Amino acid sequence: MTSPLSWFPIIGLLLLPFGLISHAATVTYDFNITWVTSNPDNAFNRPTIGINGKWPLPQITADVGDRVIVNVINQLGNQSTSLHFHGIFQNGTNEMDGPLGVTQCPILPGSSMTYNFTVCSP
Repeated sequence: MTSPLSWFPIIGLLLLPFGLISHAATVTYDFNITWVTSNPDNAFNRPTIGINGKWPLPQITADVGDRVIVNVINQLGNQSTSLHFHGIFQNGTNEMDGPLGVTQCPILPGSSMTYNFTVCSP
């Protein structure tokens, strides 16, 4: 007869995925896209696209398994826009990854969009 303790490693392995899922978070960002004045290449000041009135643009931080929600408002006035998440594997959420006319329609001036996807590993 086997000891109940001999089952512990097997039960632990079966429950491991549930433990990983329970640590997933939802990270939410609000991005107001506008024109700002900046000097991105140290040549001269000029209008550039900024987020929340700033350049350089903010970094999004998330872990595998986290849900990312980005609420975007396009206040450029004369320019459509979108967000492209470089390096994020968009498995099943391709429409959440920009670029304009390839996987996403543009966010027109005065319009908004909510990006909502879960970070997964390739």
